[in-house]
Amino acid sequence: MAQRANQHKQSREFYDLSERLLNSGDAYWGNLGYWQTGSDYSTACEALAHQLAIKVGLGANSRIFDAGFGCGDQLLLWSEYYQVEFLCGINYSTSQTAVAQQRLAKSGTQGHFAQYIMEGDVTNNLLVTDLLTNKHHTVNTVLALDCAYHFPSRNKFFNDSFQILDKNGKEGCIGLTDIVLANPHLSWLKRKVLNTMLGLSKIPPENIVTLERYQQQLQQAGFQHINNQDISEYVLEPFGRWLKSSAIAKRKLKGHRSAWLKYKVTAAFLGWAYRNNVLRYIVITAQAKS
Repeated sequence: MAQRANQHKQSREFYDLSERLLNSGDAYWGNLGYWQTGSDYSTACEALAHQLAIKVGLGANSRIFDAGFGCGDQLLLWSEYYQVEFLCGINYSTSQTAVAQQRLAKSGTQGHFAQYIMEGDVTNNLLVTDLLTNKHHTVNTVLALDCAYHFPSRNKFFNDSFQILDKNGKEGCIGLTDIVLANPHLSWLKRKVLNTMLGLSKIPPENIVTLERYQQQLQQAGFQHINNQDISEYVLEPFGRWLKSSAIAKRKLKGHRSAWLKYKVTAAFLGWAYRNNVLRYIVITAQAKS
């Protein structure tokens, strides 16, 4: 049993603190970034978070459930920049969650939100229910910033999210930045490369669907008024260009061979997938009430 638990823990820590090496200052961002204007990794990652926040209309009345909050940079952004009313969340990584809790607790007036973020599987109904049982924990916004393609079942996440939003009886929304399949009719070679990379990245193949199928899954879960924007050109290739040209990133990654290899391979794959019409990157929102 102990050996099995250790194996589970090691698997979970596939999502660790290595992205810290890519960041500047005291940031711990861990997404692909939005590079339309930014030339620095931390700035680009924050820009992607702003893209999502703008699309869902975050503000003082927002009550957020954040699925996959990483090391907490986005939680700090939601609470400090957008002054949201309430936030809670679940994240799969032990090390990331500990860092996020510490950072949020030290953030001043919003520090009390630290008690509402926890480690766990976002598709675990019991854990999510336990987090949201208190009547004061009702949420009107569910967010997943560059992470839902990693969930054990994104489709289940859609269904659970609708139930979370529906229970307060008011209008709510879901917002994600996510990866979709650009072309359902891939050649054997492209499909092979894609499936190999999905396996290495711990992404369930069933999560990589076309935009049409993605929207159908949201509708079947109960969501309406679905809007999406393709931002691939500002995400998929620019990350690789930055990684290749950044002397700072290379210096910080020196001596971290596995991390450097991970990011180099990821960047090369994303550029290939964009140029060969295999994947696209979107911001997508939907409403839980008409």
